[in-house]
Amino acid sequence: MPAYLNGVQGLRTVAALMVAVYHIWFGRVSGAVDVFFVVAGYFAAKSLMRMAESETFRARVQVMSRYWMRTLRRITPSAVVVIIGTAVASLLFMPHSAWQYAIPHGFASLFHFENWLLIASNADYLQDGMAASPFQQFWALSLQAQFYLLFPLLLFVAVSLAKRRGWGARGTTLAVLALTFAASFAFAIWFTAVDQPAAYFHSLARGWEFMAGAILFLLMTRGLAQKGLAAAMGWVGLIALIGLGATMDVSALFPGWAALIPVTAAILIMISAASRRAPILLSVGPLVWFGNASFAFYLWHWPILVLYRHRFGEQVGLKGGLAILALSAVLAYATTRFVETPVRDWKRIQGSAAATLVATVLMMAPAFAALSYWDQALEREQERAVVLKQAAIDGDEIPDDEIVPAPALARDDVPDFYSMRCHQQYDDPEVKSCVLGDEDGDVTIAVVGGSHSGQWMDLVLRTAQEVGAKVTPYIKLRCGFADMELMPEVRDPSCIPWSAEVLQRLIDDRPDLVVVLATLQDDGRDEVPEGYAAYFEELAEHGIPMVGIRDNPRFDFDVPDCVERDGADACALPRSDFYEDDAEFDFSDFGDFTFVDIARDACPEATCEAVQGNVLVYRDKHHFTNTWVLRNGGAVADAITGWFAQGRR
Repeated sequence: MPAYLNGVQGLRTVAALMVAVYHIWFGRVSGAVDVFFVVAGYFAAKSLMRMAESETFRARVQVMSRYWMRTLRRITPSAVVVIIGTAVASLLFMPHSAWQYAIPHGFASLFHFENWLLIASNADYLQDGMAASPFQQFWALSLQAQFYLLFPLLLFVAVSLAKRRGWGARGTTLAVLALTFAASFAFAIWFTAVDQPAAYFHSLARGWEFMAGAILFLLMTRGLAQKGLAAAMGWVGLIALIGLGATMDVSALFPGWAALIPVTAAILIMISAASRRAPILLSVGPLVWFGNASFAFYLWHWPILVLYRHRFGEQVGLKGGLAILALSAVLAYATTRFVETPVRDWKRIQGSAAATLVATVLMMAPAFAALSYWDQALEREQERAVVLKQAAIDGDEIPDDEIVPAPALARDDVPDFYSMRCHQQYDDPEVKSCVLGDEDGDVTIAVVGGSHSGQWMDLVLRTAQEVGAKVTPYIKLRCGFADMELMPEVRDPSCIPWSAEVLQRLIDDRPDLVVVLATLQDDGRDEVPEGYAAYFEELAEHGIPMVGIRDNPRFDFDVPDCVERDGADACALPRSDFYEDDAEFDFSDFGDFTFVDIARDACPEATCEAVQGNVLVYRDKHHFTNTWVLRNGGAVADAITGWFAQGRR
């Protein structure tokens, strides 16, 4: 990099440090990762605008090809080393309960679609509450890889069009980039308002940040700003960048309007650097020297942090955090010095696209092998555990040295009902339902609510077969059956119309029995929210009977991870953390309402155990395993069969 851009090297180091510091000690977004996107766009345009000097189609293709090969040689070595290191360390030190979620993210990171897998995972509430994948940081590299693939094509089209029409190549390219910037930014604003978690990782919602850097290159010369002004711009940018994360929690705001702050800050700093007036802090020797390793540092800090938290708990103290930073820096330097740089500068492959592609495949192969070995280790555990799980569901005795389901398999121990795709995901107000159970039955049971109602579905279906009933589920994840206008918090606005529509359907269809969640656990309080009570009254007024299930405990830690790491006894919490022994609920205003107090089963003594009779009770922080429900949910089944036995139809 030219000496006049030393400030950009310092900026890269500061941005990487900010990302790590905010992850380690504050658990939130700093905004600094956006700096990487701007810098990437700038240098991509710098390399690719050589096409403007190429008069032939073939020459422009060669510029693209050489750029792609250089990029592969630059990003592949460090990424592969981090993936291999993470896979091996996770296999050795990560709780098996986290394997099933992490392994697919390893493959997604290797092939650069981690951001899309994160979007899909976020859309699946059944994955909610799980510890973060040790590969999650690769979402940013996946975005960059997709940009590095597509951006040259965009510039190729712009330059080729300009050459054919006789237009100025630089002006035409600038116009194309400006239009792309505007379209991406508009999409980001809209999508952030509609679905911010998905927008955060979405390639199209992030494209404008890369375009900003590319446009900056096309507009900028070293003397773009007078030196005094350039110096001021640099300091304003640096203060804005550092101050953003310190003063605002932007985790739920990006990549919308708020992302303009770090993007603008990066642009101001880069202008000052090009004018040789970068803030002196960014020109300090160690920061400039470490700039080349900042990419590897970013990749290393996250898996080290995740593994640290698995071993020592969520809270990271000063010493632990400094140790994470130090180890990340050492590994980043070693990776850059002894792997990335030699491969990038290997003359034998520099002049040949074929040689670069072969080298890339050969580098990726060990990472693929490591992930595959890890995946096979999980499959072996799964095969053995399936037999034990079925025995537990059937009520057979469980060997003393076994926990069923095994913590490694707890994530997937969900009701088979969910595989029928008869439930609604979050952020979608459409009411989905179907007819299950005894489809020829002359009575109907409706199961209504969110995932805490859905976790009882397999038990209800089994019970419905006994009483000859068909089952109509109305399940929407991250939602509940309530008048949402009366609820203290609505996590998903689409719950409001969904819940109202479900109420109307129940009134119109008049099922023989409705199974609902009767109470809500919230910050250690167990209560009947006003929103619940309002809908219970509506059903009662229309003569619709209900079985209401008390809500289950909500732990503030991942239970399967805790059991595997510390043992079952260490993960039990006092019953008083969730339930009041003298709590009395009055459901007399709700007509024919049968209350099922599952607290007696979930917390039979003074503690709420993580493992009961060798059965793992929870699959995450606050959902029962399906095995536990089918083995220990007799109170709910008895309430349903008892209601029908009394002929109350």
